[in-house]
This record gives sequence, structure tokens and C-alpha cells, in this order.
Amino acid sequence: MKKKYKILTGLVAMLSCAVCVSAADVNDIGQGTYVQFGKYQGDPIVWKCINTEDENGILLLSDKILTLKAFDAPSSDENTKHFEYGYSFWEDSTLRAWLNATAAGEEIQWPGGNSPMGFIDMPNGWKTELLNPYDQEDGFLSDTNFTPTERSLMKTVSQWQTLAEREVSRSINGIDHCFQCSYIPTMPIVQLLLPPDINKLYQTDVNHVAMYRVTDTVFLLDAWQLDAMWQAFGNVEAEATEKAWATFQPSDYQGNIKIWLLRSPYGSTCVNAISCVNAIYGTDKFSFVGTEKGNSGVRPAVYLNPDQTVVLSGSGTQEESYVLDGNEQYGTMVFSQGKQLYLDQLPVEENGRLLVPVRAIFESLGAEVNWDEEANQVTAVKDGTTVQLEIDNATMVVNESEVELEAPARLVGDRTLVPLRAVSEALDAQVNYMENLNRVVIDKPTLTYEFKEMEWWKMWENRREYLEQSASHRQKTE
Repeated sequence: MKKKYKILTGLVAMLSCAVCVSAADVNDIGQGTYVQFGKYQGDPIVWKCINTEDENGILLLSDKILTLKAFDAPSSDENTKHFEYGYSFWEDSTLRAWLNATAAGEEIQWPGGNSPMGFIDMPNGWKTELLNPYDQEDGFLSDTNFTPTERSLMKTVSQWQTLAEREVSRSINGIDHCFQCSYIPTMPIVQLLLPPDINKLYQTDVNHVAMYRVTDTVFLLDAWQLDAMWQAFGNVEAEATEKAWATFQPSDYQGNIKIWLLRSPYGSTCVNAISCVNAIYGTDKFSFVGTEKGNSGVRPAVYLNPDQTVVLSGSGTQEESYVLDGNEQYGTMVFSQGKQLYLDQLPVEENGRLLVPVRAIFESLGAEVNWDEEANQVTAVKDGTTVQLEIDNATMVVNESEVELEAPARLVGDRTLVPLRAVSEALDAQVNYMENLNRVVIDKPTLTYEFKEMEWWKMWENRREYLEQSASHRQKTE
């Protein structure tokens, strides 16, 4: 009897220990951790966590090059910037449209309504076929690659985007210097276009170059995100999946060096710069490629939504990555300042307009919100701005100035709902609605550092003058 009791006690102890070993959770996902969710061309996608400390949280980058695509495939419309050689502006690129599309290939909404071509018209009359043309694939976020619960793992965020010289008028950070991809002050000026080592680059962030905000769910890394990756790992080389590698053209590469795209534009003043974007060569070379080239690798990046993340299995290593899943999305998902808001009253649609709960959103932007039951009025105060909204009244008062809204504020249950535009008008925030994912993104960026003029910017005008005066150097750049 005692022997049976000891055996039973041992089994109970073993089971108790098994219960004590809890499964991994999102807090175990740190820099250098590998996770897995989604699939591409039927194979699971493994992502590497490259940063956990930027404004939008946990940044994941596909561990391998998943495919080869043109950054911006040529368009058949001769009246657009995309005609013939594409354009380097990320927001209008075909790659961005495809990465964020949930639709089937023939239903994807392309920039300007112009479908990308699957070939390039060459000056000699020949046609060069593009690898993996866009019109032959469903959107990256489609059900072909991600389940609805897996899509909930990905935040939709606003983030900083570097600008090329032609687009610096969009800058919102007070800087009009465009990002120069390979400008190294210590290099002879005739070598400015040679691919530099990443560790020689000056840090690129919102305090040094012209930037504005762009809203995405899936994206490519920008130069400033690459810098953080380099500082953490000292290596940015990427292998390709077997299926992606099968489409590489060896003549375009030196040995097995593989090129992968960034979303930052090439900032040069050379003639063809509007059709060039930054790219990574090998382990540490930073340069540029043509936007129409369909032979550059694509490594999608996303921000993980920790509030939706469930770790199913794995240890977080490259060989045994954490397998993740998310939760079903019910109604409209709202993100403010890079975080998902949990609302006790979901947004509602009225006459084609989306109404959102005002208290939760205003408070997420740092405003103090008060409700006057007798007056049926909401008052929000932030940094000297006072906003007043009255139920069933389409006039909003901002510091005694009246603003007419598309629809009046409504009382749903005990929550006040207002049109999306009210948030933007009231507190000068940017509001975007991503219809295909049914998500609202609210963004009011802050610059946390004071911009200091860097010595090498003083050489910028000298470089422009040199390029304009040196015909031989223009030939090199063109």
C-alpha cells in the first residue's frame, strides 16, 4: 500500500511540475527572437524580432527573402509618374499596395487605378518580362497567406517615412534635407555613389532628414529602422526561401549575394533618382536599385500586436520559432499612438460615416475629458486647446471657433460617439481608415529630440553644384 501511495504521489508531483511550467507568452518575444505565422507560396513565414523599443513596439522582419518584386512596376498610363520606370515614392508604389492588399489579384486597388504591367518596354523595342508580376498573385494579406486571426497579430500603424528631394515639400518634421543613401563625408566626392558599409552611415532618424508619416500594416524597412537592426545584430544579410531563390537570375548578382529592398528612396539629384530606392547588398552594403527592377528581394515587416498574440508552441529560436496565432477581430479595430484601444463601445456606421467613441480616443491623445450631463456636452482639454461637443449637434467648438462636422455627436448607451473627422479637427491628429481591414489609425507624432544641424549637411549644396558642373560625373550617376 505504501509503495502504491509513493507511486501515486510521484505522479501527482510530476503532473504538478508540468502545470508549473507555463507556456511562453508575448513577453518572451524579445530582440533576436523568431516567431512563425502566416504562409507564402504554401510555406510558413518565419519572422525575426529586430526591435522592441521604437514608437510602435515589437518590429518583426521576415527572416528570409520571400519573393522578388519590382518596387514600383511600370504603368501603362503615360500621364503618371509610374510610366516606364516606376517611381520611388513608397506611398504610391505597387509593392506597398500589394503588401497591404487582402483582395484577389484581379481585385487589388492599385495606385491611381492603373494596373501594373508585367514587363518593361526597352528603348530597342524589346520587352523585358518582370519576375513574379503583380497581376498573377493575390494580395499578400489575402486569405491565401493569412487567416483572419493571424491578421489580427499585425498592427496597423503610422510611422516615419524618409523623403526624396522631389518630395521634401511633404516633410512635417521641419527639415528640408532629403535622405542621401550613400553620402559619406570622408569619401572623395567622385566615390559618392559607391555602396558604402552600413556601419559608416550617419544615423538616419526624424531629427536629421526630411520625413512625413505613412500608415501601413505591412511594409519594408526604412533606413532608420535598418540602422537599429544593424546596431543590434551587425549583419543584415538575408537568405532567400527555396522558391524565391529559384527565381533569382544569377547574372544580376555577385556569387550568392542577394539584394533586398528598403522603402526609403534614393535621395540623389541624378536624373534617374526618382526611379531608385535603397537596397541592401550582402552582409553590410547599402546602395540603391531601380524601382522597376523585378529581381530585388522582398522582406516584409510588421509590428506585432501583443494584445492579440497567443503563443502556441516553440522556443523562439530560428530552428524552433514560436508559433503564434491571434484572436478574431470583431467590428472596427482602433489604433491610437501605435497601440490598440479597447473600447466598451465599438465604432458604429451611420449614413456611410464612421462614428467613434470620443472619450477613449481623446484620452489616448493625452486630453482630459469631462461629461456635463445637464448640458449633454463633452469637453476635452489638451495643451491649451478646449473642445466642446454637444449631443445631436453637428457643430463642434474648438477654442471658441465653430467647426461643422459631417454628422452630429451621438449618444450610444452612455458613450458619446463623433465622426472620425472630429478627432482630426479637434486635436490636430491624423486619422486614417483602412477599409479592407476595418481599422482606424489615429496618429499625433511628437519629436522627442531637438534637431541639430550636422556638419555634413553644409556640404550638400557643394555636392549639388559639383554634379551640375561635372558632365563626366553626371554620366557616372546617370
